[in-house]
Amino acid sequence: MQKDLPDSEFKGRILSIQKQLKKNIFDAYLVHSNEADQANVRYLSDHWPIFETAGVIVPAEGEAILLIGPEAEPFARDRSRISKIRKMIEYRESAEPDYPDIPVSTFSEIFDEISGGKGIKTLALGDYAILPMPVYDGVKKALGNKGKIIRAEWIISDMRTIKSKNEIAMIKEAHRISELALEDTLNEIKPGMTEKEVLGIVYGALYTHGAESEGYPNYVFAGRKTRNAIARATYETIEKGHLIQLCIGARFGGYSSSVGRPVIFGKMPANMKKHIQFGLDVHKKTYDLIHEGVIAKDVAIKYYDYFKEHSYADYYLYGPCHGTGIIEVEKPWMETTSDYPLKENMTFMADTFFTCEDYGFRWEDGFRVTKEGCEPFSDAHSEIIEL
Repeated sequence: MQKDLPDSEFKGRILSIQKQLKKNIFDAYLVHSNEADQANVRYLSDHWPIFETAGVIVPAEGEAILLIGPEAEPFARDRSRISKIRKMIEYRESAEPDYPDIPVSTFSEIFDEISGGKGIKTLALGDYAILPMPVYDGVKKALGNKGKIIRAEWIISDMRTIKSKNEIAMIKEAHRISELALEDTLNEIKPGMTEKEVLGIVYGALYTHGAESEGYPNYVFAGRKTRNAIARATYETIEKGHLIQLCIGARFGGYSSSVGRPVIFGKMPANMKKHIQFGLDVHKKTYDLIHEGVIAKDVAIKYYDYFKEHSYADYYLYGPCHGTGIIEVEKPWMETTSDYPLKENMTFMADTFFTCEDYGFRWEDGFRVTKEGCEPFSDAHSEIIEL
């Protein structure tokens, strides 16, 4: 199994961005990443920063440059598919060491380098939501009064929305590993274990079966905490009769996955079983609504209508799908305001969340859009799970 993408794929992404820069008369494009959201820098360079942050600047013509913190050069050179790398103080770790003995570049020098000394007048940004102030201040200073910054997240997010054959292979493998980890976890989990002990089983299984890393902080929590759409494992013990939420996700070749299942020791109370079966039914119904050409908001409207038809509108939080790829949750979402058409090889998570007064649960699986429907990436234990 190929474990990463070929160099040609990264080079093609740079060329695609440059076409958009020329079309829109932008001088350069800057993306940013940190340890938690590594997506755009990894998408263009395969570098995943740790402690420090990182950026990639793509000129309208010429070579892209990977921008890193002062400590990361050997690590970055081992990983990066971009050969030009420059160290900058703006990308140092948040403890802000001075690094008095390490030579670094400035944004003024970078702008001169990529423009042949002409300077940059219009810089398009691809990561406005996570761009830190040191980078922003450095860019503003280098641009001066005559330069301007344009928000242009769409350039790279539109590219990332449609996956290549290689990307889909990575996502499928990540889901295969997650299903194996789910099986191991169901075999080993026992009443009296803490949520963190179970999380240890999950992570051990992910790495045993070949994961690059976990795709996100995986979910193991029980009881009333299952009402949380987002939470972390605790030291509380899991007991018989507690509803347990498992969301298991591997990362492989840079791409994430998630397999979400509600689980219980013993038999579910009748009303809980009814709710969880409804969740599974609407989860599967989501797949029936998907095919190329469908407007995304129509899927979301029909999904919400299904909740209303079954008198569960009060238990609805969001849904039914969000994009997935390098990050487990990425653009685009399927919401009642989403006007875009679905296209072949878009990849999403079918993310069915239901919450009531005493518990909640999530069914989650990845899929890709096809011309005639969709291709789910996982279906292991798509049933009521009573251990």
